[in-house]
Amino acid sequence: MYIKENVILSEHTSIKLGGTALYFISCRSTDEITEALKFSKEKNLQVQIMSGGSNIVFPDTGFPGVVISVEIKGLTFHKSGDDIFAVAGAGVSLDGLIVECIDRGYAGIECLSGIPGSAGAAPIQNAGAYGQEIADVLEYVTVIDRKDYSLRKFTNTECGFSYRQSRFKKEDADKYIITEICIRLSENSLKEIKYSTLNERLCSNQDYEKVKCKKEKLSIIRNTILEIRKEKSMVLDKADINSRSCGSFFMNPVLDEGKFLEFRNKISKLYSDFPFYISGNEYKIPAAWLVEKSGFKKGYRINGVGISSNHSLALINISGTASDLIHLSDEIQKAVKIKFGINLIPEPVIVKSRKN
Repeated sequence: MYIKENVILSEHTSIKLGGTALYFISCRSTDEITEALKFSKEKNLQVQIMSGGSNIVFPDTGFPGVVISVEIKGLTFHKSGDDIFAVAGAGVSLDGLIVECIDRGYAGIECLSGIPGSAGAAPIQNAGAYGQEIADVLEYVTVIDRKDYSLRKFTNTECGFSYRQSRFKKEDADKYIITEICIRLSENSLKEIKYSTLNERLCSNQDYEKVKCKKEKLSIIRNTILEIRKEKSMVLDKADINSRSCGSFFMNPVLDEGKFLEFRNKISKLYSDFPFYISGNEYKIPAAWLVEKSGFKKGYRINGVGISSNHSLALINISGTASDLIHLSDEIQKAVKIKFGINLIPEPVIVKSRKN
């Protein structure tokens, strides 16, 4: 366990915002996490868990407690029947895990390529992109109970996954710390490409059509996704100010049929046609469309923060503060609520300013 005092949090997040943490503890094992929790309890300090730092916004005032950085490494693979199981420490890079799977010819999470952050953070918000979600492949997670330090496992079903949600983000928020994940992969078949833009790119790629080797096909899928993400500044790049973000800042609203009909009736005089996606009995409205139609276009700038020039949902930090960013987020939410009657929900963890 490595304890640092007065650590600048902006240096540990992709959006480069946040003041100073009283203590910052890097933990590379479950025992070290337990030690860090006991250290925090002895000093009667609040705890904030983080890992990759790509989906969290700390306040300008910092954090007057203990930030525990989960940095547990380790990655193993084993085969059972037709399935491959990968067990990764929570601190393993999610994209690094994907690269390793593709290098071995294992399919299942290739569409998550380019998503920053850690493997352990992925189940918390059910990370997903281009037609795949971590819930599609997750077998189980191992966690530490923050109250009694016991270890337990949650199966996929027990995780309570839904769109960008899990029990760890809702009813059990701040109750557990994920220490490892196990995912189920395929050695013999590719997953169906569900995302239309990706499918169109792949269909127009002659190499993809010609290649018979599964590993090479997976590599082409990954590279195509990275190209798409780079076009949207959704791959971290120090040279691209539009990538200094937390990725998509708002989740796409999901409406049941009744709420969807209300929404359609409300906007019928303004828009005879609008984008939406049907999934079972639910309707997903693109948050990017709502944001733009509420007056916030790509490239919008104010007080050192703004909206990416390449992606309507990425709020970026140019030279601003966390307060400036949250104010912009609030203004966008208000505008969407007034015009469409829909509450946009932020996707990143927004740590509130606190006092001990």
